[in-house]
Amino acid sequence: MDMCKGQRIFCFGDEVDAVYRVLEGEVCLTRFSPEGAEIVLCRAREGDFFAEASLFSAHYHCAAICTRSGRCLRLHAGTLRHCLASDPGFAMEWVATLSRNLRLQRAAQERLSLKSLRMRVIHYLVDRGKEGRVELDQPIIRWAAELGVSHEALYRTLAKMEKEGVLQRQGQTLTLLQR
Repeated sequence: MDMCKGQRIFCFGDEVDAVYRVLEGEVCLTRFSPEGAEIVLCRAREGDFFAEASLFSAHYHCAAICTRSGRCLRLHAGTLRHCLASDPGFAMEWVATLSRNLRLQRAAQERLSLKSLRMRVIHYLVDRGKEGRVELDQPIIRWAAELGVSHEALYRTLAKMEKEGVLQRQGQTLTLLQR
């Protein structure tokens, strides 16, 4: 199915009827705090599944919003459950995919538990990068939301780290110079 930026794929509380895989673009799974602040639970990018946590639920636990236009594959929930029950090879591949996603989510939770934004940035670069180098695939404003801070605070922290010689920025590439 084609997705347009800003399109809601499903809303919190909708009846679960499918699991999705991003073929192109990006989808954010979000909820809102009691104060109304948006909380990004997950960013699904090319190759990622989303709504898999709701496969055995009656209703979606969050909203899915397209943040970068593209396409996604819609997998009927009943069909997916049948494949998992009847095809051990498929089931093992599914478990491997869920395990990879779980590791990424745990790392994101660990990062958010760090008190200093500087440590969150370092954690991200070490965890998601190769030899401390990351090519950002999103604008700073979205990365800031993922780190749980304002984009202004992130810009200030990155500038300070650059000035101290801890970080190098070249366009969308960030490199950790000191560990």
